[in-house]
Amino acid sequence: MGKNVKVLGIYGSPRKGGNTDTLLNEALNGAREAGATVESLRVSDFKISPCRGCHECSKKGICVIKDDMQQIYPRLLEADIVILASPIYFYGVTGWSKALIDRCQSLWERKYTLHDPTLGEETEKKKGFFISVGGTKGQRLFEGAAFTVKYFFDAFNASYAGDLLFRKVDENGDIHKYPEALPQAFSAGRKLISDSIAEK
Repeated sequence: MGKNVKVLGIYGSPRKGGNTDTLLNEALNGAREAGATVESLRVSDFKISPCRGCHECSKKGICVIKDDMQQIYPRLLEADIVILASPIYFYGVTGWSKALIDRCQSLWERKYTLHDPTLGEETEKKKGFFISVGGTKGQRLFEGAAFTVKYFFDAFNASYAGDLLFRKVDENGDIHKYPEALPQAFSAGRKLISDSIAEK
């Protein structure tokens, strides 16, 4: 990986400028300051059909649905670090995020069914980081989403490197009730890069 660490930030919320956007912005700023090359995308700007469950991808590891996911697959595969930011909807990630995640079944098939060496255990492990907020204070608020995101990362050979989660954040701007939130996001972005460089 060297010092040229590539980071992909994924805005999973349809609400531009919202709480998860604010946190992801800071994380990406931290990554940039640490010397990373940063790219980002907003899932709701893309046309992504849900997975059909047709199993065609088990044959060649390629999804037969031709839509905007074709622009996203290479970005996931080229990034050294992927940061997904999504608010909690019904104890899961947003529908936009989930559509993207489900369409990564083709990558899962490449890795586990077809044993693609570029996604195998012998290859260099990437990192994934999850940022989320939720409107309630339930102790299990993030469990389902985090589990989903962990296996999303695994599909393209990224380990779940950590997360930044805030409860009782619902209305736009609520994240500012936590004065430590933005500095923590910035530090998380920096640490992801410094850790990646130190491992090489």
